[in-house]
Amino acid sequence: MIKIMRFRTATSTIEDRRMNSRFAAFTFLAVLAAMPLALAHEGATGVVKERMDLMTRQKDDMKIIGLMAKGKTKFDPAKAAAAARDIEETAAKIPDLFPEGTDGGHSDAKPEIWRKWDTFTGDADTLRTQAGALAAALDANAPDWKTDFQAVIDACKTCHKSFRAEKD
Repeated sequence: MIKIMRFRTATSTIEDRRMNSRFAAFTFLAVLAAMPLALAHEGATGVVKERMDLMTRQKDDMKIIGLMAKGKTKFDPAKAAAAARDIEETAAKIPDLFPEGTDGGHSDAKPEIWRKWDTFTGDADTLRTQAGALAAALDANAPDWKTDFQAVIDACKTCHKSFRAEKD
């Protein structure tokens, strides 16, 4: 009986080591995955950091909805609608986060933003409108909500193509 207990103890120790190794590997991968975001925001301050944080928030909202649209997570219309409303609310803040003279440095903002201000603010307003339409479609449990989601994606792409510098 003593030998059996020692065996169980040895097995438990091996299992504990495996669990600790898995946890360490998971932690390492999580830190590694977060590094690009941390590096992108490193050194950014003031309004530039505020807008980077806002765009990250919108990206997170888009991911919530996108995973549902692809069937990778369970469809939760209330959660998706909340994410769409957050995009709508944050889109309204975009113009205020781009005061003149905040390009360069840590910013991916192209100078075209200020040369084509009306187009830029129009793109932000289009995003706000499309995100609102998506939230309404999700609230109504509309079967074609993915069409509205695609319109939000297109609004993001249009603005980024014109006004965001390519990443290295």
